[in-house]
Parts: sequence; structure tokens; C-alpha cells
Amino acid sequence: MLSRHGPDSLVAWSKERSTTAAQMRAHVEGFASLLEPAGEGEELLVICRDRYRFAVALLAAWERGYSVALPPNPQLETIRSIRQRPGVVTVIHDVDGVDKGIDVRDASVLDAARARVGRVPFSLLPEPPPDRLLATVYTSGSTGDHTACPKTASQLLGEARVQARAFPLAVGARVLPMVPAHHIYGLLFGVLVPLVSGGAFYRHTPLHAAEVAAVGPVDVLVSVPAHLRGLLVAADGELPSVARVFSSAAPLPPRVARAVHERFGWTITEVFGSSETGGIAWRQSGGEGPWTPLPNVSVDVDADGRLLLDSPFLAPDEARPYVGGDRIELRADGTFLHRGRADGVLKIGGVRVSLAEVERRLLEIDGVRDAGVLGVAVDGPRGHEIHAAVVAPGLSLDAIRRALRGWLAPVAMPRRLKLVDSLPRTESGKLRRGDLEALFARHEA
Repeated sequence: MLSRHGPDSLVAWSKERSTTAAQMRAHVEGFASLLEPAGEGEELLVICRDRYRFAVALLAAWERGYSVALPPNPQLETIRSIRQRPGVVTVIHDVDGVDKGIDVRDASVLDAARARVGRVPFSLLPEPPPDRLLATVYTSGSTGDHTACPKTASQLLGEARVQARAFPLAVGARVLPMVPAHHIYGLLFGVLVPLVSGGAFYRHTPLHAAEVAAVGPVDVLVSVPAHLRGLLVAADGELPSVARVFSSAAPLPPRVARAVHERFGWTITEVFGSSETGGIAWRQSGGEGPWTPLPNVSVDVDADGRLLLDSPFLAPDEARPYVGGDRIELRADGTFLHRGRADGVLKIGGVRVSLAEVERRLLEIDGVRDAGVLGVAVDGPRGHEIHAAVVAPGLSLDAIRRALRGWLAPVAMPRRLKLVDSLPRTESGKLRRGDLEALFARHEA
């Protein structure tokens, strides 16, 4: 990292300040001086909304021999839960309400970092051994439980280099992430890829059109479908022109891809992957069409249509091939079509119904801004029924049902359909099953 930066190269910026590579190197050394050397198996929990401070804490932790734990969100109970896990020494944060740990906003921390500026010669950041554990990413499953995904240096830094080669950034490119740094997608594309490519990242995480417009010139936008959809409210000429737009973490609706291209001229590069697997494939076909596996990633399919994966981004002790949770259709040229989640196909009255298909048809209705779909087990011969929550100002439930009937068989029609003001998406744009169930429960009450 920093091999393509000179001492005066920009690595991070905001409206208030800009930071060079030499300053970052000094800040990392200063922060590292506050940390005791790591003991066997010790981790630091790192959760910072300020992306630059996150990066400094991350690199300082690695320099002192720690791995880092990255929680799925900055909620206090989530932080407390992961902090109590064996091996977690303390938490490094900029979150109000965290009662102990190292607050990166404290004067003593800032002074320690600044004291090294001008005194530390500029050098590359040290490269950890390939098999060393660098980070544990915690994802939230459908039950809300936190699933740990450990990442070694060969997985994490190896993927950052592969992504940088697959999607080259110009030296000096300015990257604007709309996803948090503690999310694996935001960590890779918003922090590590710029650091290995000679680029710079924006310190904060704007979510709305006006905030993005206020950032000023950028070259690369790193986003998710929900946030890209929100940018469509921007006035003509309000948003910056960008050279590349990335989207991941959720399926990109074709209508959103078309609308973004028509409004802003952006062609979106989608990246398909997961916290468990790392990146798998990419495409630029507007939310449709085949996926191309990333370099060194091998994709196959089993007799049930499930994805079989061999990849350098899998955990070293993971069985090969890894059996994924997605159904695919493999093509003769090595690309594949995504056919939805393997656990997202229900049998209703003996008929196979894809939840992804129901959601896609909802999102294609003019006037529908967002939608979430649940399959719910019920008594009786049907076995399951579908519930859907829809954000569609100005549309009635009858209008939505009429539009769906042109596409869906009667068994696939949602038995419960709710109009809501917004869906409870996470900051990375995901819609967890538990949150969607809670939305319906609130409506019941």
C-alpha cells in the first residue's frame, strides 16, 4: 500500500482538509505508538464513521500485530456484543455513547498522531505475511445473529490488488464511497483499493443527492442500488460527472440502471460477491445479463443449480469447491446468469415461486421506489405465502396488484401488500429479513 503514492500525493480529503501520503504515514506511526504490541490472537474492534481515521486506526493496528474486528453497524448494542468476544482488547471509535476504548477524536490521540508529521520518513506500509489474520468482518444474517468472517492478508489485500487490476484507477483518482468502511465492500473499494492504486478517498459517507453534490469533483462513485435510486432526485447538472460507478451489496434493478444512465450518463459496474466469499464476478449490463468471474475465480454449478466456487478470496481452510447460496446458469463461455438465492425459491401449492422474481416485478412498476419481499410459512395446502412492503408514493394497492397480475401467476401474487414511507435498509443498503418482519409486525399492531 502507498506504492503508487508519492509523499505529497493526496490520500484523503473532505471539505475541511486534505491529507497527503506522507502525513498519513506519520499519523499511522503516531497512532501505533499509543498501542501495546498485540498478544497471541488479540484483536481491536474498529468502528469509525470518518473513513480516514478508520484507515489510520486499521493500519496502526496491523502494524502493532493486531487483527481488527469490524462490526456490521455502529449501533451501541452491536459494539458491546462484539467487544465482549474473546480476544477483543478494546474498541477504537468515533461513536458517541461508547463508554470505554480509544476515541479517535480525543486531543491526546490527535496530538500523538500529529507529533510524527515531519519526523517520520515517508515509506511504504509494511506488508503482513499472507497467512496472517487481518480482519474479521461480522455480517448480520436473517435472524439478526452476527456471523464472523475472518480474513487473512492474502484474502483481503490480495482481493484489493485483484480489484485494482480488474478496474484500474488513475493515479490521483478521487473515490467517493457511499458505503461505510466497516462493510467489506466499503473497506475494499472505499479504502484498500485507493491505497494500492495511488488514489484518494473521501472521508465521509454521503447518502443523499445534495450531500453528493456538495462534495465537488470526483472520479469514482462507490454505491449500492438503494442509494443510486435516491440520487435520481438530483436536478440536472447537480451531481458531478464521474468516470466509473460501482454497485454491490444488493441486486441492481434494471430500471434504476437505465434511469441513472439516462439522467447522468453513468454506466454502472456491478460486483457480485459476499462477505464470506469475497468478490466473485462483475458485469456492466445494466442490471441484466451474464456475470464474468473475476481473475483467478473459478465458477461451476452442481446438479441442483447451486453455485460452486473456488477462489483465492475464500478462507484458507474452506472446503473446495465452496457451495454457495445462489442458483446460477453456467454458459459455455464461462460466464453465468444469476437465478436467485437458493433459499429464495418457495413451493406454493406445489408451484415453484422465486422471491427475487416477485421483487423484480414490483421494482419495474412505474412509481415504485423500493420494495421488499418475504416468504412466510403458513398452515394449509399452500405451505407458504408472500408478503411485500412497497414504497410507492401516489400509487394505490389496487394499481400495484393490477400491474403485477400481468406478470405473476396467482400463486406468486403477494397475499399481504403494504404501502410504507420507507424500508428499514441498513447503511450498506441491505434489507434484512428480521427488519422486514418487524415492519409487518408494527403494521399488525
